[in-house]
Amino acid sequence: MDEKHFFCSYCNKELKISKNLINKISKGSIREDEAVSKAISIHNKKEHSLILGIKFKLFIENKLDKKKLNEYFDNYSKAVTFAARIFDKIRSPYKFIGLKDKNTKKWTFPKAKCVFCLEEKEVAYANEKDNSKICTECYLKEFGENGIRKKIYSTRGRKVEPKYNIFNSTKELSSTHYNYAIRDAFQLLDALKKQRQKKLKSIFNQKLRLKEFEDIFSDPQKRIELSLKPHQREKRYIHLSKSGQESINRGYTLRFVRGKIKSLTRNIEREEKSLRKKTPIHFKGNRLMIFPAGIKFDFASNKVKISISKNLPNEFNFSGTNVKNEHGKSFFKSRIELIKTQKPKYAYVLRKIKREYSKLRNYEIEKIRLENPNADLCDFYLQYTIETESRNNEEINGIIGIDRGITNLACLVLLKKGDKKPSGVKFYKGNKILGMKIAYRKHLYLLKGKRNKLRKQRQIRAIEPKINLILHQISKDIVKIAKEKNFAIALEQLEKPKKARFAQRKKEKYKLALFTFKNLSTLIEYKSKREGIPVIYVPPEKTSQMCSHCAINGDEHVDTQRPYKKPNAQKPSYSLFKCNKCGIELNADYNAAFNIAQKGLKTLMLNHSH
Repeated sequence: MDEKHFFCSYCNKELKISKNLINKISKGSIREDEAVSKAISIHNKKEHSLILGIKFKLFIENKLDKKKLNEYFDNYSKAVTFAARIFDKIRSPYKFIGLKDKNTKKWTFPKAKCVFCLEEKEVAYANEKDNSKICTECYLKEFGENGIRKKIYSTRGRKVEPKYNIFNSTKELSSTHYNYAIRDAFQLLDALKKQRQKKLKSIFNQKLRLKEFEDIFSDPQKRIELSLKPHQREKRYIHLSKSGQESINRGYTLRFVRGKIKSLTRNIEREEKSLRKKTPIHFKGNRLMIFPAGIKFDFASNKVKISISKNLPNEFNFSGTNVKNEHGKSFFKSRIELIKTQKPKYAYVLRKIKREYSKLRNYEIEKIRLENPNADLCDFYLQYTIETESRNNEEINGIIGIDRGITNLACLVLLKKGDKKPSGVKFYKGNKILGMKIAYRKHLYLLKGKRNKLRKQRQIRAIEPKINLILHQISKDIVKIAKEKNFAIALEQLEKPKKARFAQRKKEKYKLALFTFKNLSTLIEYKSKREGIPVIYVPPEKTSQMCSHCAINGDEHVDTQRPYKKPNAQKPSYSLFKCNKCGIELNADYNAAFNIAQKGLKTLMLNHSH
């Protein structure tokens, strides 16, 4: 059967049409062009549909109703915790026994008799107690979500053991939420499993680093001595496995290596101890899933009906277009229009600790609850989520190349189709974010060795919300420009800062360590997706080294200077760039953004030719 493909302009690559659709083409039940359009529709819905969440604050004036809702959340938490502990108890004796081949990266399984289907076949799990084996199909049937559901959820035609019956955990929930509790219990166990795997991987990597440092410290045959550089007084070494990398490695002094061995040994022991100590499973229960069909909005009076349970209130006032802030009004107005036209994907009622209590620790909140059972500690919200397909704008007039940095958080270069020179340039300064992060680190540093360190750390005002607000404003402005000009957006494909080809000062490295380069691109991407603006990721190689002026005429070279020292300057500047061929002097961020724009425009033209 021949493979058939379609081109996705968002992914910028050809993709296979599913075998199911190809079978339908061969049978004649669907035409080839219909199959292609259906494949594109399925792919766009799966990969390029946009999920928007709208959070409305719910106002509950009656204190008794609020208390009932709080208790309902607590009962839901009990049901999920009960289900998760039962699942863990039932499944814990069975361990995975598959082996992975390092060369082929395929799993191999021993052959044995399965205790459930009684067939001789490949088995994937073994019981540690009696060494009985189970095949994959039987394991999923007996110990998958549906299999264990039958063991703990009783119905009219099915009885379960009282110790496994989820209805015995609490009597206050609706049947819908007992089902949701089982699903949440599975998700909780999967999250704990991933957390454990992440810890094991971290321990493995730390042990590899510890072995390297021990070899450097104790075995002169396994270390390479580096030549001393200016201002270096102690001898520095690298591991024998890194021979050939002497020029790019600063190396380690033996004093530093000794300290690293001590700290890594302590960290490994601590993490291994935490893995051995099994913490009881507990679900906080601050999220309650609601069936979307059970939510009815009355936007005229800002009221919403939510069917949670028969014993709970089902009508609430919510924060919508009645908010005082003008920006909030326009935000809710646009979201309400989407709610009216789009189908909901899922919905949750959320329970959140009020802002004035948010800095308190769990035991402090519990203490307040015990002293005053009627204390109003929580607010409730409705999280309503809709799915919209992103609009694909075919008529693109040009591209915005964006270079992300530290001094300049983003540098924009606007390049029209067919033009050789940019039609516009814009810089967004990063001094404010950098200042906040440096000040925050200094505060934390000054608290080292102090009493009540954790309590004092919580008292320092969090800076992340402020930083996120600045990034939101910048990304919103960028997308607004792209929408007005009908331009696509080009970004570098990087999550970390690029590795510099020149030696960086300690101060510069410290600044780079403070920045998370992924945040801004994530915000730009999802806002562009909502407006139907294509976002193109270009490879980061040579974007800051290549001369953008020469690249216009097809001469792509890296015979350039950065950092560049002007004739009358005292020291070289990292923000300046000079080409040794054409002699042009440019702002380094502008040069990189222009290169990104040129690369992005080539990719865009290639997409349109497809």
